[in-house]
Order: sequence, then structure tokens, then C-alpha cells
Amino acid sequence: MFTKAHAWLEDAFTSRQFTYKQLRSMFFTLVLDAFFIMFINMLSVSMVSSTGEAAMAAVNMVGSVNSLVSLIFSALATGGSIVIARAKGRGDEGGIRTVIGETICLCGAVAIVFGGMLFALSEVLIGVLYPRAEPLLVDYSIRYMRLVCISFIPFSVFNVIFFAFRSTGDTRSSLFLTIFINTLHLLCSFLFINGMHLGVTGAGMSYIVARTAGMIVALVWLLKVHNEYHIHLRNLFHFSKDITAQIVQLGVPIAWESALFQGGMLLVQIYLAYLTTTDLAAHGVANSVFGLFLSTGNAMTSFATTVCGQCYGAGLYELTRRYCRKIVAAGRVVLLVVTVVFLAATPLLLKLYSPSETALPIIWTCLAIGCIGLPIIWCDGYITPMALRTAGDATFSSVVSVVALAIGRIIIGYVLTIVLGLGVPGVWIGMMCEWLIRAVLMRIRLRGDKWLHIQEVKAA
Repeated sequence: MFTKAHAWLEDAFTSRQFTYKQLRSMFFTLVLDAFFIMFINMLSVSMVSSTGEAAMAAVNMVGSVNSLVSLIFSALATGGSIVIARAKGRGDEGGIRTVIGETICLCGAVAIVFGGMLFALSEVLIGVLYPRAEPLLVDYSIRYMRLVCISFIPFSVFNVIFFAFRSTGDTRSSLFLTIFINTLHLLCSFLFINGMHLGVTGAGMSYIVARTAGMIVALVWLLKVHNEYHIHLRNLFHFSKDITAQIVQLGVPIAWESALFQGGMLLVQIYLAYLTTTDLAAHGVANSVFGLFLSTGNAMTSFATTVCGQCYGAGLYELTRRYCRKIVAAGRVVLLVVTVVFLAATPLLLKLYSPSETALPIIWTCLAIGCIGLPIIWCDGYITPMALRTAGDATFSSVVSVVALAIGRIIIGYVLTIVLGLGVPGVWIGMMCEWLIRAVLMRIRLRGDKWLHIQEVKAA
């Protein structure tokens, strides 16, 4: 049976661009990468939760605000990684060098500008967004936000290098960087939170130390240790008008999507603020645990970006569509297995957070809702747009994402959570509605041919 399954996979995933062995190695490395990130993050959040529900709620409240900035420069890094994957597909080493350098400069500038603004306006933002929050929550939130803002600058540089290795298929280097930065983050969290008892201040300090060290190691690794494409320091300050235009064309729609998406998540946080501290803490714990469920899915999206991007760069348009469909189909099976395994392990995972007896049933309800939709509809809604973006179809994907968020998590979520009084589970049902809208529209788009020629139209 195993031999037949292996033969089927060999036939299904081998093409003129990739062998099944190459893709298998890349995929499992990405899964380990994503799993490690989420597991370390989960442990770090559990350390914060051990200091009390107020600290846990504060970290959860600020999470959406800080994600707004980090996702903007991550969007530009994603745009750069797509251009890098295309250059890799057509064998353009000079293009790879130039794109990496330009993306580092762009993301660094965005991190400086937006991180500085968020730091300066943190007290005002917290007051406006959470007017009904308890004074202790407000104090914790402001302190945590400012510390994380400082870490944006080194993280933006690290993020570009991390994405660059992934997009060229060098998943081992990206895995090494993941292990380094996240292990250091965990150790710093343990030292500052559990050892020095600094609470949310310790959580913020751990980000600064880990991300700064991560940036230094990533630069050394890129320039000295694993420099397959002969990148020099001068490449980090060299610009090409055409390449910059490609990064912007791909990155700006993703950045706008990220900004609007996080703006929508802030609206969700605003109406969640009407709930109790226990509700907020339960929502934070459920999000953290479910992130582990999603880790494999996140690996699939990175896998699709690299594979489809290189196929599109090589001019193999139908192969791009074919790989997208196969990755989505394989993703459903993989996520079903992951959901069953992690759901069985959830009682042990929840012990890391020491949730209250009141919060525990809320957490279980939220996780049950998420586990129903994850293996059925998530892949179509989140893997497919990555393939569309490799062809330059970023605007459509971004518009669909924002519309789905507005209808699902904001409108339906608000009605269920506040109007109908379902509490936190109402937000998760709204999230399932968002996933469903995305899945249907993305699947319809993939069937057509317009998305395959978006980049050609722009070039003309």
C-alpha cells in the first residue's frame, strides 16, 4: 500500500520543473519550520498567561495593532519573494541578488516609519480602541506595544532574508534561521517572564533581543555562510527601477490587504472589548493553540508560493495551475490528519496555559468550530491566492480577502457575538463564514485564465 501511494505521489508531483523528491524535501522542511514557529509562540504565550488573565488579555488586545505594521512589511517581503521565485525559475542569479537587496531596504524603511508612528501614538491608540478596558489592561497594553514596536526594525530585515531563502527553495537555511530566532525568543521569554518576573515587559523585551540577534545572524548567513548567489553588501543598496516596480506591484495590494485586514481585526477587538477579561483571555488561548493547528497550513502557503512562482517564472503557466490544484488537494488530507492528531493532544496543550474553569469551555467551543472548517475549506481560501499572486493577480486576491473579512468576522461575527449574545464563539463562527466566502471565490478564479496573464498585460 505504501509503495502504491509513493508511486502515485511520484507520478502526480513530478514535472519538468520539479521532481517529487525535491518537493517532498521542501515541504517537510517547511512544515517543520512552521510547526516550530507556532509551537515556540504557543509556549511564549503560555508563559505570559501564567502571570494572570490581565496580562494574557493585554497581549491579545495589542496583537492585532502590532500585526498591522508587521504584516505590511511582511507583505512587501512576500512580493519580493514572488519576484525572487520567478527569477529562480528562469535562472536569473543577478535578478535574485538585486531583489533581495531592494526588498531589505523597502521593508526596513517601512518598519522604521510605521513602527515609530505606532510607538509615539500607542497611548492614544489604546485609549481610542479600548475605551472600556480596565486601567490595568490599558497600562499593560501600552507598555507591551512600545516594546514590540522597537523590535520591528531588526525583524523586517530578518523577515526578508527568511522569505528569500524559502522562495529559492533553500528551506534548510530558512529552517536554521527559524530555529535560532525562536529558540532565543523562548529562552528570553523564560528568563524575563518566569525568571525575572517582568510580565508583559519581559514579553516585549524578549522580542527585541531575539529579533536583533536574528537579524545579525541572518545577514551573516546570507553574506558569508550560505551565499549560493554571490550576494555582496553592495547588493543591499543597489536599486533597479524595473525590479522595484515588480515588488511594489505585487507587494502593495498585499500590504493594503494586510492593513485593511488588521483594521478589520481591530474592529473585532473593539466589540470583543465589551466582553469580560475571562472571555478575552479564553479567546487569546484558543487563538494560540489553534495557531499550532494552522502551522501546517501556513507551510502549504509558503510551499505554493515557491513552487508556483518558479513555474510561472519559467513560463509554465498551466503547470502553475496544476501544482496549485494538487497542493490544495494534498493540503486537505494533511490538515485533516493534523486536526485529528492535535485535537487529541489539546488537553495536554491547554495545561501550558492554566486556564480558569470558566474559560475552559469557551476555549473548547472555539477550537471545535475551527477544527470543523480547517480541513474542509481553509486550503481553497488561503493556498489558492498565493498561486494567483505569483502570476501578478494580487489585487483580486486582496479585494476578496477584505470583503470576506468584512462580511464574515466583522458583520456576522458582531451579530452573533454581541447582538445574539453568543460571546467569543460567535467570532469563530464568523471566521468560518469568512473562510467559506474566500474558498468559493478563489476556486472560481482559479478555473479561469485571466489570472494567468495579469503580468503579461501589465508588461504590455
